[in-house]
Amino acid sequence: MQPGRENLMNEYITSALLQLMQRKPFSGISVTELCKKAGVSRMSFYRNYESKEDVLKKWCAEITDKFVAESGINYRRDSLRRYFATLFAHVLQYREMSFVLRRNGLLWIVRDDIDRVFFETYKDVYDEYKMHFITGGIFNAYTLWVENGFRETPEELAARLSEILEK
Repeated sequence: MQPGRENLMNEYITSALLQLMQRKPFSGISVTELCKKAGVSRMSFYRNYESKEDVLKKWCAEITDKFVAESGINYRRDSLRRYFATLFAHVLQYREMSFVLRRNGLLWIVRDDIDRVFFETYKDVYDEYKMHFITGGIFNAYTLWVENGFRETPEELAARLSEILEK
């Protein structure tokens, strides 16, 4: 398949899955239903994805990689407050999908992506315990923020987390 067509097909599949998840539980969405909504064959789906979760993982990775490249966010260089404010302002753009992922028990996809990027970026800087400690804290703060309905602004959350870590 041509790269442009493959990208378009992947967009159709991702869009269809996200739309279906707005209306029904993830576990109730079949690959057949997803393919029908996306207008692609099951063979095309399985040529590009192993599972429905794989669609979400790739979608999350694309969003994250684009954000990191465009924002220039850097845990070592930026102040903690700036780093967290930038990160959580980005996350807030995906507020509704955060609720959908939480409702379906799929926030682990976000956790895995935070780990992926942080571990790749800082593998030669921090030891594994520090990286797990940092990413676990970021993910747990995000999870609580989602559970609380994004009550705080990104700046308020950044100030709270910075204060905790600077003590």
